[in-house]
Amino acid sequence: MNFDLSLFVNAHRFIWVSNHKILGADYAANVIIPVSKVSIELGAYDDSKFGLGDIWVEPFILAWHGPRYDLALGLGFCAPTGKYDKDELASPGKDMWTWMGTLGGTYYFDAERTWSASILARYEIHDEKKETDVTLGDDFHFEWGIGKTVGKLWDVGLTGYCQWQVTDDSVSQPPVYGEKDKVFAIGPEITRFIPSMKLFLTLRSQWEFGAEDRSEGNFTTLMLTKIF
Repeated sequence: MNFDLSLFVNAHRFIWVSNHKILGADYAANVIIPVSKVSIELGAYDDSKFGLGDIWVEPFILAWHGPRYDLALGLGFCAPTGKYDKDELASPGKDMWTWMGTLGGTYYFDAERTWSASILARYEIHDEKKETDVTLGDDFHFEWGIGKTVGKLWDVGLTGYCQWQVTDDSVSQPPVYGEKDKVFAIGPEITRFIPSMKLFLTLRSQWEFGAEDRSEGNFTTLMLTKIF
């Protein structure tokens, strides 16, 4: 059966870093407001939707910084703000609350911080989808990267991610819904810092492989980060 999924997301992320310290760490918070277009072809089925997605909120972030490391801990949630219809596969919303814990860090191999390796792990717990009485299983995933700073203005490196569903999906009545899914990805990343504008431009492209019980493809991301 023919299957094609196209996803375009414009994700607006706002990060606030306070002047307060907790346990020696900087306190911060952030919110992500996505607007997406989802297009799906599945056999004779063809659907496309555009609209506000589910909003991510991380009200509690602690970040520690040392000469050779950065470390962060976060707690947040995803609210079902996007429109969802069980009969429309391309719905931009997911019809569920998700609770997330994050822990990650970066280690610098030299005093000048030109070589680095980083990892960011997350654990997600999902509430029930109201329209379908389905509760998706918990997810564990992490992103990783190895990078090199060149000329103080460029960063180049290799990135990837690994995702596993660690508990079963379920419905209001047996049997268990679906199988545990997983996927892996790898690809290059390049970042350019423009000091006069306090702006970072990052381009990343990652190819997925080893997918089970889910789609597999390519994710290309362009990120603009402005410091105020």
